[in-house]
Amino acid sequence: MKNRFNRLTSKEWLPFQKSWFRYTDDHKLLSEHILFFSKAEITDQNVLYAGDNKEIVQDICTQGTIPLLSEDEFTDQALQYALLDIRQKSMSLPSLADYYDLRKHIIALAVHIFRNLEERRFLTIFIPNVFINEIYYPIAWDLAYQLSGLLSLKDEKIACNNHLPSGRSMPYSSANTNTFYCLNFRKDENSGGVYTEKQHHFFDLPLSDKDQKKELNIPAWFILKPAPRKKNEVLHPAKYPEELVTMFLNNFTEKGQNVFDPMSGTGSTQVAALKSGRNAYGTELSTFFMDIASKRCEDVVSPMQKELFVPEDISGIYKIINKDARLITPDDFPEIDFMITSPPYWDMLNMKGAENQAKRIEKGLQTNYSENEEDLGNVADYEKFLDDLNNIYFNIATLMKSGSYMTIVVKNIKKKGRNYPFAWDLSSLLMQKMVLLPEVFWCQDDINLAPYGYGNTFVSNTFHQYCLTFFKP
Repeated sequence: MKNRFNRLTSKEWLPFQKSWFRYTDDHKLLSEHILFFSKAEITDQNVLYAGDNKEIVQDICTQGTIPLLSEDEFTDQALQYALLDIRQKSMSLPSLADYYDLRKHIIALAVHIFRNLEERRFLTIFIPNVFINEIYYPIAWDLAYQLSGLLSLKDEKIACNNHLPSGRSMPYSSANTNTFYCLNFRKDENSGGVYTEKQHHFFDLPLSDKDQKKELNIPAWFILKPAPRKKNEVLHPAKYPEELVTMFLNNFTEKGQNVFDPMSGTGSTQVAALKSGRNAYGTELSTFFMDIASKRCEDVVSPMQKELFVPEDISGIYKIINKDARLITPDDFPEIDFMITSPPYWDMLNMKGAENQAKRIEKGLQTNYSENEEDLGNVADYEKFLDDLNNIYFNIATLMKSGSYMTIVVKNIKKKGRNYPFAWDLSSLLMQKMVLLPEVFWCQDDINLAPYGYGNTFVSNTFHQYCLTFFKP
């Protein structure tokens, strides 16, 4: 296939499609973005750059025979690509009011860019979420929201600081220095073309370091390759690994405390909790999967040779009930110390033709959670799905102790050419009553890249998931 989008070969194109990358230096970062999003043919349409690395960008564009404009030079020239690097400005903000001033400037510039950007070309913004006066603000999410009515948000690539080994623990307060977002917007048929302020709850209950009851250490990003799934675990179409659960249990709970998952699946949360000396509770709508989860828990606490395989610190206390998570009551479980879960990613498992679906069908495996109309994985309306999920978590929060935490493993969703920021949308709803801690990224490095959009446009392979943790005040 002829590459009509940029001057890269397929070998150069493919790695850029991965939705996270190890950040090493600014020259490589800027070069990869400018060369990827600049046109295949020599053109007099400009690349616009605004940021603190003008000399690096000038060198890249000169070598690539790409016409370059700075923000000061930009009036109404035709643009093939725009890149706004506001990392340094974002990380040195004295107050939230200063962020609003910066946001106003970026929005005005983006409106100007939109008018001059060629159809189906891109605007990229480098921006981290930040602490301002020791309070955490997800400003990257806010800016993405504000610009989403003007341009189509096609993807967020996550830059992971390569200077921090992924296995080393670091304080939550340092998270914003070790990851940042590359927000990629496109001018296309889904672009509104008009800026309208979007409301959210990202700044309603900000987290201060001083509010923390514990000293928390966890990587800002990590690579996790789970152990191969066993036969009964493969039956579930979207299992998440016990290794991930254990990582968060070790940070947010003590032995003997009560751990809960409202969508238990095959029991990943409960098995990890029991093996870590915690008590394990949960609900599961599917009787089929509940039975598997209960059997797995029983195998942990009462294996055939118990004296050989059961460590002394396993509590042996578990309870998984066949119940719709919407209907959980205080009578069902004792007070919860920590909730960790991975909900359905909307109705994506019902999308026909997906590669993973085809493989499961070929093996005779179930391709969705259930056929139950009440199953959240079968709710077709996105807003209803979000509201139902949010109400479940608010209900569970009433069963949790003050000062406890909940962790939710999710990812943003691409469906029929549109990007649904599921992780951010859910966070906004929960932040009406819960306090968001800095997000942590589970980066997957063991999946084959697919050349989506090759030769025509940028479509990333989503290989990162958000581990969102919330604090109950």
